[in-house]
Parts: sequence; C-alpha cells; structure tokens
Amino acid sequence: MAQTGLYIVTLNNVAPISVNANDPRIAAKCITVTSANCKFGKAKNLAGRARNYEKVFGPENVNFFPIAALEEIASAERAVLAELSQWRVRGRSGRKNEWLVGISPQELERIVIAVLIETGFVFRRIGSVF
Repeated sequence: MAQTGLYIVTLNNVAPISVNANDPRIAAKCITVTSANCKFGKAKNLAGRARNYEKVFGPENVNFFPIAALEEIASAERAVLAELSQWRVRGRSGRKNEWLVGISPQELERIVIAVLIETGFVFRRIGSVF
C-alpha cells in the first residue's frame, strides 16, 4: 500500500531548470529552480512522487525527503503553507507556489513539524533532512 505524507525536496543543480521541464509545451512559461530552492509538498504515494521529481529534474539533481506520514495531507499542507508565505516563489501570474527560496531545508522541516504539532495533526515522523 502506498504511503501518504508530507515531504521536502532539495535540488543539486546550479543551472536553472523549469519545474515543468518534462513538458515542453509549458516548460518555458514556468518558474525555474536551482539548489537555492527547496519545496514542501504532500503526496498520496511518496515513492511515486519521488520518481516524478526524478523525471522532471533528473535523478542526479533530486534529494527527496519524506518527513511525516499522515492521512490528512490536504489540510496539513494548507496549514503549513500558511506559515511559509514569506518564502514562497511567485510565478509569472503572481500566484504563490510550493517552491521556496531563502529558507534552509532544516528550517523548513522545523516549521513543518511545529505546525503539525501545534495544529493537532496525528502523524508519524518517517525521515528528516538533517
């Protein structure tokens, strides 16, 4: 059975790569990210989500860290993203997305776990970026 939960992604690439590099129709219109960025997200299947990032950025560029297993991933993600507003990258349309800049993966993880605890989510730690 697939494990649901929250994760953090960091990248190794110095040259910018489109967050939709695997889709040539929209790749040039999307934000680009480097090792200066990290991402927080949710997944119904953490292992599958890791493979998706490898397809977009190349396996040599992706560091995928599952950090918390829980069922209520949508509401947990919303609660955490509310705390990450100042670091969220805005796309061309001005919409904030889940890619972050100006925050370390360690600080991001600390915030994610603190929000989960403070808001009373039932979760299990499954990994760490430390």
